[in-house]
Amino acid sequence: MAIATNDVSRISALVRAGINNGESIHAMLERFYRACVDVHREGPKYNPKGFTPDDYMVGLCVLRLGGARLAEILHRALGLPGLTTLRKHSVIRPLRASPAMPTITEIEANIDAYTTGEQEPSGAPRMVHRVLMLDEIALEKRPRWDNKTNKILGACREHSHAVSLEFCDLDDAEAFFASLDANKVHLASEATVAALGSLARDPQMYNPRPVCISGTCKTETGEQHSHFLRKLLEATDNRKTHGNIIYRTTCVASDGEAKRGLALALEFMKYQLSVASPIYPLLQPLEFMNLLVGADDITPDKDYRHVFKALRSLLMRRMGINVLGFEIVPAIVKQHLHDIGLSPERLHSLLNPNDRQDVDLTYGLLKEIWTLPDAPPNAAPTYARARTALQLFGRLAYHLLSLREQLTHLSTAAHLLLALFTMDGAGTNFMANQTFNAFFCVAKVKIDISDEEFFLILLGTDRLEKLYGLIRTAVGTDSNFDILQLAGRASNLTEVSVILALKPEWDRGPRRLKLPAVINERGDVSSKADHISPASWIGDVHVAGLIPGANEHFDRCSQIAKFDILSPFGELLVGKPDAESAFEIDPELLVEGTTDPVDDDSTSNPAHPNSLPQSGDILDDGIEDFDDVLAIHDAENTKHSPHIVVDGKQITVLPRLSTDRTKRVAGIAAFSNSSKPHHDQIAFDNNAAPSLRIGNPIATLVLCEGELFLAIAQVNTIILGTQPMDSILLDLLPDRGTKISYQILQLISTDSVDDSSGQYDWKWSLRFESKSIHDVSGRLIFPLNPTVSNRIPGKPTYMFSSNVLVTLGADIQSQLPVSSSLPQVNRSETFPYRHEGKACFHVEPETGLGNGRGEFGQGADTAFECTKCYPSVSISKKNYQRVLEHNGAHILYDDMLPATVEPCGLCLRPFPMCNFVFQKTTGTTSARQIDWTRSTCLNPLKFQMAAAMKSSENSPCTNHLIQCPLQTAARQCVTFRHRSLFGKPL
Repeated sequence: MAIATNDVSRISALVRAGINNGESIHAMLERFYRACVDVHREGPKYNPKGFTPDDYMVGLCVLRLGGARLAEILHRALGLPGLTTLRKHSVIRPLRASPAMPTITEIEANIDAYTTGEQEPSGAPRMVHRVLMLDEIALEKRPRWDNKTNKILGACREHSHAVSLEFCDLDDAEAFFASLDANKVHLASEATVAALGSLARDPQMYNPRPVCISGTCKTETGEQHSHFLRKLLEATDNRKTHGNIIYRTTCVASDGEAKRGLALALEFMKYQLSVASPIYPLLQPLEFMNLLVGADDITPDKDYRHVFKALRSLLMRRMGINVLGFEIVPAIVKQHLHDIGLSPERLHSLLNPNDRQDVDLTYGLLKEIWTLPDAPPNAAPTYARARTALQLFGRLAYHLLSLREQLTHLSTAAHLLLALFTMDGAGTNFMANQTFNAFFCVAKVKIDISDEEFFLILLGTDRLEKLYGLIRTAVGTDSNFDILQLAGRASNLTEVSVILALKPEWDRGPRRLKLPAVINERGDVSSKADHISPASWIGDVHVAGLIPGANEHFDRCSQIAKFDILSPFGELLVGKPDAESAFEIDPELLVEGTTDPVDDDSTSNPAHPNSLPQSGDILDDGIEDFDDVLAIHDAENTKHSPHIVVDGKQITVLPRLSTDRTKRVAGIAAFSNSSKPHHDQIAFDNNAAPSLRIGNPIATLVLCEGELFLAIAQVNTIILGTQPMDSILLDLLPDRGTKISYQILQLISTDSVDDSSGQYDWKWSLRFESKSIHDVSGRLIFPLNPTVSNRIPGKPTYMFSSNVLVTLGADIQSQLPVSSSLPQVNRSETFPYRHEGKACFHVEPETGLGNGRGEFGQGADTAFECTKCYPSVSISKKNYQRVLEHNGAHILYDDMLPATVEPCGLCLRPFPMCNFVFQKTTGTTSARQIDWTRSTCLNPLKFQMAAAMKSSENSPCTNHLIQCPLQTAARQCVTFRHRSLFGKPL
């Protein structure tokens, strides 16, 4: 049969069977003859037995990756070992998930499970460094019985001590479920997976080896988690020898989970590096290096990819990022990237908060920023200052890339982070607290194995995340799993890793992991930049001859006592969590959108992709888990309805297809299906009308310690209703839905050098107050067009006159709207503005307007103030006919009102800025009234709807309420339509 079918592999099995039986050549030929005769006779065929180790390993790979069905097919078709034989020759023992808080014995057993299957290395003793990686993966909340340990799996380790997990009879199961019902114990929503990974070039050897799988309900404290870490380290230390290899755990890596961050700080940042430590002479000369370590000089490690992602998240925070005192908010970033040619689609893709884990988008956004050219020579001063701040932030992003260059870039990035974190007391207004670990790891390699290579990219938890991807795709029909299934899949994939370590020629990794360059010839960031392997790195990464050193010197910082990279203000940041607001994403970006990156081939950027901005004045002033991707077509292009009927209720298909059971039950789609970007826009298409834009200077009034002061500021964001805007017509500033966020400019006195004419005595110092002011009513904002001075090339600034500023403050105060709530600001060294130590531009409020709490004009609102007239026209609301008459004149004859809109007859705002909501009246009649509490009209007037809907000879305008066709029983929207409007020429 083997000869007839050209089955060469089975002929070798025939020969091997003869050799194993000690047969002669003649006996083997007789065996071949019997096999040939067997082809033509009926009945059972001759099937020689005997498999090589390679046969077993191939069969195990097929079984673990393809499943029992595929293994059985190949057994019958190709003669590979059968299922029973394969399981007897398994390379490693199955990994065990911990039913409760993991014990040292359980962790050691999992380490032994894969080390016993590997070939025991021989030769001279040598040391190998490794990383202990920890990360969470989502689980299906489901209890399971483990027949190997007779334990109930699936409970959280935090509370599993409250119930017996031994399953001896039905009473044990009932007691377990009773504890679940009583909330004494919880089903684990996630599993903490701890894995060991060697720092080696061999792609088969640095694969992660899981050593602990433990369920969690995410309620443990940092102290409790540090106890868990101590058990892991003790178990790994007990199993640090394998053959002639001595393993040393150099660091513990995490993806940045908050509770673990505290635990890492408590456990591995509690001792000062001993002077007797071999790595002390290498690290002590590093200026500002913090030398806190744990036992055996172990340090915590933050996955560097999450550092990159954090940089992108900084640019999407509502509070922005403070660079050189300038708060860079998302609107500023979009403005500058749009000005260099990026399309709205590309901007939406780069700043899409729905996918904060996409490293491709992160690299793309940071690359666009670090290649920003200098601002145009005629740029406004605030615009030029924003460009300088963005360029400096881009320089930081660039420096986060032979090993010496990597450390040089890291050193530069660390010093830039330190400077920007401390500049103007920015702190977490710049970015959240970070730590650095690379220099410690390099020093340990240089001391322990000085002739070895060190790959910075092997730090962090990236290898564990890749294992998660394989686990989720190991069974194509089910990407979800409970904790028992997780342990089984992790065991199978670990066994495959061990086999491929023995037979590396069999393996060909996923093609997307091969990275020729982070940035290609066109300057685009490669989509493969997320998972870089040592095989992709072509630089010199040998540590021999490398002497870490610091070339940066900050004289001002060195004067601060106890100043270092973890004590930027002289006080250690360890154990001090960041404020929750430090991670709040700008709500303007929280819109449904595509998570796919959009290439913008039309972008024209003159800067070389690998070059840094060449502005020499930058520092002159001091300086969710992996999910199945479902093929969802746009509803507009499909012939099938996106809805189904379940239990008589119509629901969308997307939640039913969700791979997340929680979302599926809640009716939430697995993925957003919107492919249209959220475009910022101008309120009306009227380019001839004056408007306020982001970055423009403004004047406003603020309260400081109960007193009213004039403030000059820069616009950071503009919101109209809920819509973010690039600009807004000045006529819409008084609208109740207009909100402006700004940052106050620091003004200083000029001298004869600044202005020889003596016309101006104040100028902008190119600095800002540290805190931005958010969501200020547009009625308090007054645009400015100050004089620009270009005395210093490349540093334009604004010039002001005291007479103009005093007049401006009085004018703003006189126009202060009624019922205005003014923002409160804290006093600083530069605000209120000062001259010779005295506060300037104090505004005296009119009698009865101020109450010391920031609220003005709290009297009865009985007068209508027309926002279209200047000077303002005041009409008593008691004569509402005069209000309608006045507004009707604007509608008919005011050229500043676009003819394409239909303004409200009460407040002159168009729909949807102004809308009305009906409410039913009580009583027997079915008449309706306007619900003024939910309506958004700025000028509510009481009137009889029945009378208003009737047209007469003296009152032809009906102001008829047109009911919205999309009404619901609870809420019915209406808008005013003016019949007289249609008589106005378009």
